[in-house]
Amino acid sequence: MTTSGLSSDNTILFEEGIPGFPDHHEFVLVDFSSGDSAFQLLQSTKDTDLAMIVCSPWLFFPDYEPEITDADRDGLDLVNPDDAVLFCPVTIGSENSLTVNLLGPFVVNAGTRQARQIVLTNSQYDTRAPIQIEAA
Repeated sequence: MTTSGLSSDNTILFEEGIPGFPDHHEFVLVDFSSGDSAFQLLQSTKDTDLAMIVCSPWLFFPDYEPEITDADRDGLDLVNPDDAVLFCPVTIGSENSLTVNLLGPFVVNAGTRQARQIVLTNSQYDTRAPIQIEAA
């Protein structure tokens, strides 16, 4: 598989892999064709057929306030909270229903491009929070 069209300068590195994909460490965020979509693809640079839909949770859950543990902040060398970029996996269910995993967001250090999927502890957030998309 090639990585044509994928730029190495925007690579996100998951040193520990992603649960379910332990052999894939380098990913890029790919915009859908319109470029202004609420969703992006988190795509492996090793296998471009491996991609998952992600979104910024605040587009659908403006009150979302995840608590990132000290261990996760230290693991990503996050000194300043403003350096954290966060996005969540999206699942397409039956009849094209969409859910967002608010309990297991991806966190990226914007400066180093180091990333990990974290699990929020002692959280009320759901792994399948439903979202509504209005038809255009």
